Amino acid sequence: MVYIIDACFHWIGFHLTQHLLTEGHEVIGIDPIEDTKQENLYFFIGRNSRFQHFHSIEEMERHCHNETIEAVISVVRPAFSRSCYGELFVCDSVEDFRNKEGTEVELPPLYGEWMPRDEQTIYISQTDPFLLSELIDREDAIYIEDFIVSFFKNFSEKGRKGTAGDFRSFLPEQTKNIEGLKEQLQEHYRQYRRIYED
Repeated sequence: MVYIIDACFHWIGFHLTQHLLTEGHEVIGIDPIEDTKQENLYFFIGRNSRFQHFHSIEEMERHCHNETIEAVISVVRPAFSRSCYGELFVCDSVEDFRNKEGTEVELPPLYGEWMPRDEQTIYISQTDPFLLSELIDREDAIYIEDFIVSFFKNFSEKGRKGTAGDFRSFLPEQTKNIEGLKEQLQEHYRQYRRIYED
């Protein structure tokens, strides 16, 4: 089974892709790679033998045939979403994706490695900056890895329609060690500052 992740080098798409690869799935990533940060993220997964990258769905269709698609998951940025935090658009096939026939999953405020940020501020959307500590302390904010594990658990148990609508139906519990997570995110930022700032 193959998953197609549209916007695979958006920070959320990257985490979706990385999770699926770690779980042993094959992933086709779609992303035009428009900036240096996306180029750098490619190097973290580009050599994985279960990963193929294409710049567009059309390019993928010219090269891939007869793959059994488990799902097409597209990351919809807040600027193009009804939700201020973005959404995932989940489809059963490329044809459904083209016809915009799928399930919208509203995203909670997510935080994690590779999200747009500087030393202290996280940018969930262009109009919604948060201090890192304030976002993590919010009751409705979820660490990206916790969200993805919950999302795929729900998806595998209930299918695409089981992920419909409001994310609250399958939210994980908030990470227990908030202070440790804050330090982990700060350390990641310090280690990869050059990539974050590209």
